[in-house]
Amino acid sequence: MKKTTVLLITITLLAGTSCKKFLATRPQDFSSPEQYYSTEQELNDALAGVYNALAIDATYGLYLSLFLAHGSDEAFYKQNTATANAMAYDHNTADVYVDAVWRDLYKGINRANYLLANISKPVMNEEARNVIKGEALFLRAFMYFHLVSLWGDVPLLLNPTDDSRNTDNPRTPSAEVFRQILSDMKTAKDLVNSYTVTGKPVHISKTAIMGVMARVCLKMAGEPLKDVSKYEEARAWADSVIQSGIHRLNPDYKQVFINETADLYDVQNNEVMWEIEFYGNSTGTLKMGGRFVNYASTLNRDNVAGYAYERIGATGTLYRMYAAGDLRRDWNIAPYSFRGSSGTEEVPKAATDIYTRSCAKWRRKYETVLPRSTDYGPTNFPVIRYSDVLLMFAEADNEVNGGPSAAAYDAINQVRRRGYGKLLPDATNITEADLAGLNKEAFTEVLRQERARELTFESLRKHDLIRWGIFVPVMKAVGADHGLNAPANLRYATRGYNNVSEKHNLLPIPSLEMSLNKAIEQNPLWK
Repeated sequence: MKKTTVLLITITLLAGTSCKKFLATRPQDFSSPEQYYSTEQELNDALAGVYNALAIDATYGLYLSLFLAHGSDEAFYKQNTATANAMAYDHNTADVYVDAVWRDLYKGINRANYLLANISKPVMNEEARNVIKGEALFLRAFMYFHLVSLWGDVPLLLNPTDDSRNTDNPRTPSAEVFRQILSDMKTAKDLVNSYTVTGKPVHISKTAIMGVMARVCLKMAGEPLKDVSKYEEARAWADSVIQSGIHRLNPDYKQVFINETADLYDVQNNEVMWEIEFYGNSTGTLKMGGRFVNYASTLNRDNVAGYAYERIGATGTLYRMYAAGDLRRDWNIAPYSFRGSSGTEEVPKAATDIYTRSCAKWRRKYETVLPRSTDYGPTNFPVIRYSDVLLMFAEADNEVNGGPSAAAYDAINQVRRRGYGKLLPDATNITEADLAGLNKEAFTEVLRQERARELTFESLRKHDLIRWGIFVPVMKAVGADHGLNAPANLRYATRGYNNVSEKHNLLPIPSLEMSLNKAIEQNPLWK
């Protein structure tokens, strides 16, 4: 964009230090880069604009959290129309969701680049300046992590795009993009505040960055780079979070997600390390609600109760991953439907009815912002939780040591104990669900299923299957099961599983980008 282009970063919807109060800030007059960034407040407002890039429909509002995240062994596209959709793997290079995610991630990156280019302009406290710089560096790196994970080689742009004529940007090898991501995150870690200072999970903290770096390293260790040396680094970053002592599991699994829906923060346990903040019901001028919860939740046509489209269905494969006594199953996967698809009366599902169920992880009845909106809600989306860090530690430790150490068992068994209610005050037989005595291969298999049980519907599963190199065979197996055992009126969903091929390990470069950027090449399997 040209230097005179209106700066999106002046949208101050998330300005301030951390919580919902700052969402009420209204935008001021628009400014050009030459006029802006002159005060500490303007830097904070610019940072708010970078955060906002992750809270819109094309990112965690809907597309990154749902449309491009599901279609896996945990969830299928629950819509019987023939409309092309990335969850059904019948999309093409002109897919509007694919284009929007690409476009808006780069918009967010450009906001970060403008802020970083002007970070030194105001006269202000240097510690406060460094915090803003660190958060902007991390957010830019995080958006690049999404781009490189979804598309592979992507243009790496580290300076503001201030000339609309410079559109020809070749793809940067993904290994180089990953190196930049880790470099920026490491720098950011030393600049941002501790979680004990931020106090809430809506701003980046040192431990949140450590946890995300463990995730980045596990991706680098898997497909397509296969840099297995990164397992050791992933283990170290996850262990740094554990050793910090700042985070622990909430004893009650379901309360984690009730809190996210009800605008509550668990300051006792700090399990949610970073979440994308949404706010309100989008009925006024301040429209900061998220849409993922409305599309994911159990079908309901009642606005008062909480409208829901139920665009993803839980697979029978996911249901069977849970053993008897695992409390997470009937929280994550709705054991009910609403009578007549409306109202508040929950009608229990038959025990044998395991293919018609939906996501229930975030339940609209806990929303405290009224009236409830048809399309938007205040539920926050968890990017990284402490349970994920424990499981990443266990996975990396198993790889580094050629089998699970005592520390790996301790990490995974903490997650399992909580899943079976063994951290609750009245729990008995605490070690009942513990794992022990497994070799590397057996531990790997149970770890992979544990990630599904614990983190289901948190937009991680598909990425896990891809980095493990098992995405296509797993999808084919789930499709075969669904086609054979699901009710006849749901067997349309097998089309998504039948459509999957190796090309779906990556997304196609959007056709609009291909038409504007003459230096870019399409992903080979999408040509």
